[in-house]
Amino acid sequence: MKLTVDETKKIDIRYMRREGLLKPGMTGHLRWSYRGQPTGNIHYQTHKDYIAINYRYKATDTAEWEPVSEHIILEQTPCHFGGYRQWFKCLGCTRRVAVLCQRGKSFRYRHCHKLPYESQLLDDLCRLIEQKHKLGKRIFAFYEYGDGWGKRKGLHWKEYDRKLSKFMELDAQIHAGLNRRNQGIERQIGYMPD
Repeated sequence: MKLTVDETKKIDIRYMRREGLLKPGMTGHLRWSYRGQPTGNIHYQTHKDYIAINYRYKATDTAEWEPVSEHIILEQTPCHFGGYRQWFKCLGCTRRVAVLCQRGKSFRYRHCHKLPYESQLLDDLCRLIEQKHKLGKRIFAFYEYGDGWGKRKGLHWKEYDRKLSKFMELDAQIHAGLNRRNQGIERQIGYMPD
């Protein structure tokens, strides 16, 4: 299975700004965990025009830890109604980006590491199922395992009816897709129904 953006350690400038971590002179650690277990951390120090990050990297389980230091340039763009927005400048492609992903020992833009989003690896049928679940969670008061009931509080009836129609359409497309897939499998194994 191909590694995706969702499975990597990421540095998100929006998170850092929201938490007040981008002020010059700030130092600290960014930590990652999976199911409550720590999976990594980096030390950072913020300067006026860049962030210095320091961490250790181990290529394989048997390899030695090696120290890594990177200086990630910070850029600013003006916002339409005043103020500015901050960006990381990727050390690989020099694009302005909000998120840098770690693959190997470096943090880069996802395109530099050739990392897709998980949703980009889904086939058409899985994509339809994801759309149905997302829509079901938005319109039903109670939703699980593909079934929902009760209109979500605050949703207008006209909007609910429109989205319910789309939900039913997705459900029909999923069933048609499953039937096609099953027929293809039956042909491959030479199954003949009675």
